[in-house]
Amino acid sequence: MAESVTTALTGLLVSDAYTSARPRLSAILNRSRNDEGVRIEDLDRLRGADSATLRSAVHEYVHRLAASDEHLLRQLRDALGASQPHSALNIYDNQFYGPTQMGGTQIVNMGGGT
Repeated sequence: MAESVTTALTGLLVSDAYTSARPRLSAILNRSRNDEGVRIEDLDRLRGADSATLRSAVHEYVHRLAASDEHLLRQLRDALGASQPHSALNIYDNQFYGPTQMGGTQIVNMGGGT
């Protein structure tokens, strides 16, 4: 479970979706029973890190959360699963149609192919 949360959270931190998911994540993290637990501000600070550092730091963050409150980790996993958009990506004639992410920037192609 910790690995799936790490993967989902890392992906969320490098996307624009983090801004809209942040209030929900903050509410979940504020439920921690441990004063030395993890905070939303810890995630905010990680956003500017390079990909290797980010992955490692999120891994450590998730394991601290699991050690302090396993129930909270399940809530976070559920929130991350629900917060990710479910949209189709179609590839036709070597062109992408639908939301795509390249190099940390989301590109939404709105036009149709001709």
